Amino acid sequence: MANVKKTFIATTVAVATLAAPATAFADDANNIQPDVNGAIEQAQTAVSQTQDTVAQATQATPQTATTPDNTTTATTTPAQSDPAADGQAKVDEAQANDNQAQTNLNQAQTNVDSAQTTVNQAQTQVNNAQTTLDAANQQVQNAQTTVNQAQTNLNQAQQNASESANPGNQQKAQQALSDANSQLDQTTKQLESANQQVKKAQQEAQQKADNLTAAKKDEAAAKTDKDKADKTASDAKTKADESQKTISQLKAELEAALAAKNDADTAKTTADKNAADAKNGIEAKRKDADEKATAANTAQADADSKKAAADNADKQLASGSIGFYQWKLASSYKNEDTQFALDQLVKYQNEDWVKIGEENSATSLQNMLDALDMIDKGNEIRRNLGLPEWTVNDADTADAQLAADYNTYSPNMGHVFTGTSQNLAWGYDNPYDGWYTEEKAVFDRYAEKNPELRNMTAVEIYMKYPDIYEQTGHYLNIIDPDCDTTGFAITGSLTAAQNFSQKYLYSSGVSVDEYRQQILSYKNALDSAADVYQKALDKANEAKKAAQQAQQELAELQERAQSAQQTADEAAKTAKAKNEAYQKALDAYNAAVKAGQTADSTYAQAKDEADAKQTVYEQKQSATKKAQNEFDEANQQVKTSQSNVDKAQAAVDEAKKQVKEAQAKLDGYTDANAKLAEARKKLAEAEKTLSKAQDEQKTAQANLDKAKAAKADADKTLADANAKLDKAKADKKQTEAALTDAKNALDGIATKPGEGDIIDPGFSVDDDSSKPSTPDTPSTPDDSGKPNDSNSTGTSKGDTGKTDTTKDDSSSLTDTTVSTKKNESKAETADEKAYKTTTYKVDADNKTVTDTGEDNLATTGVDVAGITAVSIVALMMGVGFVGVERSVRRND
Repeated sequence: MANVKKTFIATTVAVATLAAPATAFADDANNIQPDVNGAIEQAQTAVSQTQDTVAQATQATPQTATTPDNTTTATTTPAQSDPAADGQAKVDEAQANDNQAQTNLNQAQTNVDSAQTTVNQAQTQVNNAQTTLDAANQQVQNAQTTVNQAQTNLNQAQQNASESANPGNQQKAQQALSDANSQLDQTTKQLESANQQVKKAQQEAQQKADNLTAAKKDEAAAKTDKDKADKTASDAKTKADESQKTISQLKAELEAALAAKNDADTAKTTADKNAADAKNGIEAKRKDADEKATAANTAQADADSKKAAADNADKQLASGSIGFYQWKLASSYKNEDTQFALDQLVKYQNEDWVKIGEENSATSLQNMLDALDMIDKGNEIRRNLGLPEWTVNDADTADAQLAADYNTYSPNMGHVFTGTSQNLAWGYDNPYDGWYTEEKAVFDRYAEKNPELRNMTAVEIYMKYPDIYEQTGHYLNIIDPDCDTTGFAITGSLTAAQNFSQKYLYSSGVSVDEYRQQILSYKNALDSAADVYQKALDKANEAKKAAQQAQQELAELQERAQSAQQTADEAAKTAKAKNEAYQKALDAYNAAVKAGQTADSTYAQAKDEADAKQTVYEQKQSATKKAQNEFDEANQQVKTSQSNVDKAQAAVDEAKKQVKEAQAKLDGYTDANAKLAEARKKLAEAEKTLSKAQDEQKTAQANLDKAKAAKADADKTLADANAKLDKAKADKKQTEAALTDAKNALDGIATKPGEGDIIDPGFSVDDDSSKPSTPDTPSTPDDSGKPNDSNSTGTSKGDTGKTDTTKDDSSSLTDTTVSTKKNESKAETADEKAYKTTTYKVDADNKTVTDTGEDNLATTGVDVAGITAVSIVALMMGVGFVGVERSVRRND
């Protein structure tokens, strides 16, 4: 029979797995439903019974064997039992537990629904209480307003009662009423006058509106006349334009006819001459073609030369001052110092601190131009001092550029590449601010104390007063009359260097403007190199075209030599026809010119009429604008008058108010004491109403607080009910899993493995389905002392679980060897560590092991005992079963 593997799990492994679920439930023991606790107790009882059964079986057939690692094992023959009945009993028990869990879940849901209803009712009570409180608050506010008004009335009544006792007060009140009535009469008259002014302004505005309407009507009529005249002029212009177009067309035809006539006459003359000169003309044309070919070659060579210059222009510009001095040597600007300047720059161009031509280097053309601007600033100082202006020479300029780059890009700083003398500066927009302005102030202070300084040269001061020279040396270099030629350099980071030389050392200096013009000439030549090349190329193309044309003409002339006479005859005939066509075109053109003159005259008259109508229209527009302004002014007067009416009305209203108040004051003195008593009565009634409203407000607030407390209790009850509902759902999930496991166990018992099949002691079921199974090879003595990773039987940490198997022709029983020592180790590790549980199922013919994908046993904690009992019995009977592997950690 094929080497068929069966799932095998030692008895000790199955028993040990019970510890983990029991531990998992220990922390929540008080919260477990009674039926779940009962299921756990039943499972534990089943485990105990299973252990007893195993012990009895072991004692019944005490056979011993010694494994290669010297571990004594016991081989037992399983006792006969009815595993199907036991499995069905566990299914029935799990079904009962699941039914009870469903009942508990239904009750928990009912409790949640009831609690939610109570919460909703409590919220309604809170809302109603809030509405009642809001109404009570409004009543308190209204009552308080009534009390305040009653108090005001009482105060006034008290004042009236006090003042009424004095007859003089009544006389004053009567006089105040009389004055108020007089004021009312006066303001009423003023209001009447203002109303009359409004009426007058409105009448004037209406008149202006009528004038505006009439003006707009006149303007519209003038526009109609203008538009009509414009249309007439436009039509006349169209006819005149059409006439001119006809004249232009006929003129073009006339010119074409004349050109054709002239061409024909010329062609005839040419043909006659060509017929006579054909033989001599061929040689002349050949010479002409040769000359033009030579010219084309010369022009092409010139274009190629200029192309090379154009291609090199950008590179030349990038070479900065080196390129400039190279150009200068080849130009009329060169002098005895130019070669020195070029050699100096070339000598040091590969140093790290020299950045020839780069944007921020002193050697860039732009920085050379900026340096000349700085020399202009220095020359301004020398002119003001009456000193000769500096000239610029190539040698000092090149040395200054090297000094500026050195003090910018090298790690060192100091005077290098000096002439007679040298100034350096860093970070100044204008270095002369430091060199001249600041140091001059220092020098002047020394000179005040020691006047002889002003008559000494820079060298003399350097020799006699080195400390003073150290502080004022830049200033002394600038005003040195003997150093009249210079070179200036500046970098993009504002490092400046100026070299000074005496005129007898360098005689090649030129003015700043001339030196600037040299740089610009060089730069502009490079900038325009592409245009120069294009012009040369165009010239070469034209010369090439001319040469090709000459060759073609030579060939054509050779062909025409034979037919020259025939061409002359045909040209004479054509010339006659062209003369006749020209005369006809001339007659048509003259007639068109006459018609065009008539059309132009008609248009001129129409245009004059349109211009006159335009003038009238513009006058009417002015009249309308004037009428509009007058109408706007009248409207503004209406607004002003109405504003006066509003003010007069306000004065009348105020006078009426004063009359009313004076009358009320006088009336208040009448029966003042009785009115005072009435005011006190009304205040007392208002205060009583306020007190009642405040009591109702307190009651409403208390009712709201009570409703909110009830709502909080209802919310808590609902939260508790939801928590219990979640617990009931979790319990239901556990019982469902337990029921599924029990049914799976029963399904596994239904089929017995085939006789003669061997359970491989080295076979294991790994959680990782990607690993291949281990070959059916028994363990050897050499392997006894090593963990067998590939032959694990479900134990953890390298437990080997050796099995001694024998096969007899007359027996299908399989003897299973159980290692007692390994059992103890497995029980401890299973109880201490939380492992992932993977469930496998053996099919009916015991040939295929399938991962069911379930992860139930270690999470439910309900069905472990039953499954264990069934698994052990099934193992002992040699039938299929569901096994539990605890070899993979939960956190994997």
